[in-house]
Amino acid sequence: MKRVTDCHRRRFLQTFAGATLLPSLRVPLCGQTFLSALHWPTRFAYLGAHDGIHVYSIAGDETFIKLQMMTSAYPVAMAISNWNLYVVNGISEFAGLPRGTAESYGIDAWSGKLTFRNRVPLSLSAISPRGLAVSPDGSAIVVAVHGGGAYNVLPIREDGSLGRVTGILKETGSGPHRLQVSAHPSALVFDSVGRVLGVDQGSDRLNVFTLRNHEIAAICRHKVISGSGPMSIVLHPKEKRFFVAQALNASISSFKYDPSVGSIVDHEQTVAAPVGDGIASLAIHPSGKALYSSHGRGIYAWRIAGNVLVHSSSHVENVQPGALYVTKNAKSLFALTDDSVLRMRIDAFTEMPSAPVKVASLCKPLSVAIV
Repeated sequence: MKRVTDCHRRRFLQTFAGATLLPSLRVPLCGQTFLSALHWPTRFAYLGAHDGIHVYSIAGDETFIKLQMMTSAYPVAMAISNWNLYVVNGISEFAGLPRGTAESYGIDAWSGKLTFRNRVPLSLSAISPRGLAVSPDGSAIVVAVHGGGAYNVLPIREDGSLGRVTGILKETGSGPHRLQVSAHPSALVFDSVGRVLGVDQGSDRLNVFTLRNHEIAAICRHKVISGSGPMSIVLHPKEKRFFVAQALNASISSFKYDPSVGSIVDHEQTVAAPVGDGIASLAIHPSGKALYSSHGRGIYAWRIAGNVLVHSSSHVENVQPGALYVTKNAKSLFALTDDSVLRMRIDAFTEMPSAPVKVASLCKPLSVAIV
């Protein structure tokens, strides 16, 4: 009897030790959902490139180890929710019709590898989508359709796959720049309540939307400087303000936001970026005290001091990133360039980035998501 008791005790200790390695995300375990507040021992990176989705494990020194490659048509944006990877394909035609598509993949929590679930067409004329965000409750994704001047809502099914488009919001408007002949939604982000904040590069407009029954409706519109071309947006962790990078006039603006009603209260500040060439990317430190930007040439750091952006002397020259990404543990800033993925360590005290180190070689990376 004592042997059986000892055996049970050992099994219990082994099970408890294993449980401490489970992540803070929901992980399927024996048909159940196991929740842990501790960190997952291995992290995985998903990089969208012209030829598909490249899967890597991230080593302790932050180098990327290639695990898998999945064919995908121009995966220009991606997001992770509940161990599912959602992707929008920035294409202009699917099945002979003018529309882009969205894809769903399951993520194996132990290996990091992807399993294809399904691919769903966007609405007619929803071509060249650019942005993607998953609702906080994991029930839907919203897609910013740059070429078609619209937003699409797609429900997420219980198995993680995507349903057909249920909500469509067609946008109108234009700007004075030659690249602003029509509305061009470019990026979006959810607040914690479930409202969507979006930027429209073609109409020089910021928008706030609500989602109800997988339908989308505008509740706030805010015009920005004519010809500025807002392209990228990040929400401050406290959600009292957000930041927008304008691509056409190489500037960064901050706006006061009221999350209780979903209202853009006021424009706070606009600062000129050091250089610009029509591409604008932003990433924000999880503390909300530092902002990182790129306007196509170089990476620059900004201190967020109260309501003011202060340009830091910390910057990286001679790189041309198309996207920036800060890890949730606030240890790394990643930049996607034409042929590589660069990693910059973030100083824990100053929150400024160090010199970049190449962690992966990849032709024309477009998007990144890390879990």
